Amino acid sequence: MTCRILRIGTILIIIQSLLFFPAPVSRAQDSPPQAEVMIAQEASDLFMKRLDEAGDFLTVIDEMYAEDFIERYLQQQIRESEGLDLNSCSDIVFTSGLVYKRKLLKQATVEDWRRLYIAASNLTYHIIVAGMNKNADDLLNGRELDDETAGKFIPSKVIELFNNHPILKGAFGSDDAKPEESNPAEGTQSGSAKEESESKSIETPEEMRDVTETLQEGLRLLLEELGDRSPRLTESAKCALEVFRLKLNENEGVMMEPRINVADKEYLGLPPGTRILIAPTPIMCWLAIAQVGGKYKIVQAEFVFGD
Repeated sequence: MTCRILRIGTILIIIQSLLFFPAPVSRAQDSPPQAEVMIAQEASDLFMKRLDEAGDFLTVIDEMYAEDFIERYLQQQIRESEGLDLNSCSDIVFTSGLVYKRKLLKQATVEDWRRLYIAASNLTYHIIVAGMNKNADDLLNGRELDDETAGKFIPSKVIELFNNHPILKGAFGSDDAKPEESNPAEGTQSGSAKEESESKSIETPEEMRDVTETLQEGLRLLLEELGDRSPRLTESAKCALEVFRLKLNENEGVMMEPRINVADKEYLGLPPGTRILIAPTPIMCWLAIAQVGGKYKIVQAEFVFGD
């Protein structure tokens, strides 16, 4: 995942593969009203500002998300599973490199899901920040990053922690990362398909809680390694992200700009006809914003990466 974030060629794949709202769910407006575009852009800016200040998704969730965003997610997944056995062995992707069994939609508690979402989102955010801060100057000066160079900022303790975990093995960049200082234990580094295939899905609420705690420990180790280096994006990193955005918009025809979708059917608890504001952020977290209780709230926010 680390290298996917940091290389412009792969960022194009990330955006082009974006399936935030499949065609049967919503349709995009060709020329959305400027007022709504401004709301989406302001939400994206505030989202980034709050994350930069707090470094914690919990703060942003409390201020900007719909209070029941987890319940909306669960009900949407259950709705999409109509006709399927929730106790079947089929998997659902929760985030890049992390999947769960369908039966957990009803077995795990809302709090279990909320804690997993926050832990996964916080770790992803800080990996992106640390990686961009480390490699911004190279990216701004057109120096190509290979897999080994791009992942050097990830501490060996984090790589080892995840690659020794049956579910997190290969997730969050641990499949292609190389430690900055010392080598992890033998067998913990592998970018092979075999290594990734050995990881398993989350099957029980107990496993979900264990994954959450391990993600939290991984973040603690990452921030501990950073030491006095701020977990915030540096000015160089912000410039690098802006350069990426401009290249995508102007040269590649991939729009990193707010847009408006109109729901064709019920989605995330929103009735058909609801206008959904889609707001990209520089860190590849896409926000879906809609009016809930008369106020614009984030009903979904996902980091979207290519395969």
